[in-house]
Amino acid sequence: MMNSPILNLTIAKSILDIIFKALLQNVKMKLLLGLLGLITLISSLALPSHPTTCSTSKILNGVLVNGSVPMGGNPLTPFDSPMLSTFNSTSVEDWSFDGVSSSSQSGLSITLSRGTTAGHPGAQRAILAIAWPDGTHYINLTYFDESTITICPGTITGTWKNNISGDSWIFQASDDYKHTLVTIDSAAVKGTYKLTSISPPLYPNGLQYPNENGDPLFAPLLYWVENVPVGIVEVNITINGIPFVFHGIGGRERNWNSKPWGEISSSWDMARGSVGPYTFIAWSYISNIDRKTYFSMVLMKFGKVIFKTQIGGNETSAKRYGVISSKTDGNVNLFSPGMTNSRSTGYSFEMVTLGTGERWKFEIDFTKSVYWFPASKTASIGGFVGSVSGGLVGGKQYVGLSSGNLQELI
Repeated sequence: MMNSPILNLTIAKSILDIIFKALLQNVKMKLLLGLLGLITLISSLALPSHPTTCSTSKILNGVLVNGSVPMGGNPLTPFDSPMLSTFNSTSVEDWSFDGVSSSSQSGLSITLSRGTTAGHPGAQRAILAIAWPDGTHYINLTYFDESTITICPGTITGTWKNNISGDSWIFQASDDYKHTLVTIDSAAVKGTYKLTSISPPLYPNGLQYPNENGDPLFAPLLYWVENVPVGIVEVNITINGIPFVFHGIGGRERNWNSKPWGEISSSWDMARGSVGPYTFIAWSYISNIDRKTYFSMVLMKFGKVIFKTQIGGNETSAKRYGVISSKTDGNVNLFSPGMTNSRSTGYSFEMVTLGTGERWKFEIDFTKSVYWFPASKTASIGGFVGSVSGGLVGGKQYVGLSSGNLQELI
């Protein structure tokens, strides 16, 4: 039987169609696999790496290197991670915690440091400052033999310890920053500070961690991130057997600098607060490096960012702006030992979104100073607690609590 040319052509065409479809399907599959691979790569670059095993960073008191040291600035680095692996004679990094009681009449501040502080090169130091309702103050400065930061899946632990006395100050935090516990075990001070976050971890530009567009460099030589802009605080401490216990609000942040605070900073005003459904964090900072003002203000409602603005140097925002101004109509003056003529009694915060016309205003009134100590020969650092009131202008107004700190020239 002879094959028909038409039949052969039809068969050939069918075979070619099958081959073409197979090739097309193969190309599509390769493209799909390629896209999936690209998406996976991008995702891995845009998200922080979570450890699968534990790692440790141990720094000994007084151990220094010569020359400059690298400063961590990767926005995807977990906030509690060590940002310096070695220290020279000027670099320092801090883990800071604070709180105000529900009555606004008590306050607390804790700072754990690595590096040069108060003229002590390469120190491993802790500061505890407390204010009781009756105005009594207590400050404890402890220097340690070593500090160790241990990063494990889900948790980060920092331990400042003296080998002979056995004294230790330890912070433990979940890697989502929702839970923090500071435990103090020394001869004079024993107890705990517990912080449960009600706001997301933030960069100075108001973006939420993790975000590759976040930038921890806030001002020249000054890095800053807010692990917990605002949270619920529980304090249960004894000082030489005297109890100091309260519930309230507070927060915590990280800073790391290549030079001491007193050298890079001229002055600043910083505050956090919780009032009704709102929480906020704000910092107005004048650099001693370039004499310019750097400003960050973030407002959250039910834990969601609804307003953010950042100004650095000569930059301005065309969409929104914030203002921090001093108040003088309150009942408690906050002044350092070198500025006894100060009339400041609090702050007024304003936040404006130009596109929508929304405007929020909050008034902070100081109730107690928590500490004052010298930052340099020409500046003092102070901490405060207070009450706050405000909300959306024209809307419902609320009352709440605030804590913060400032540096002023003397």
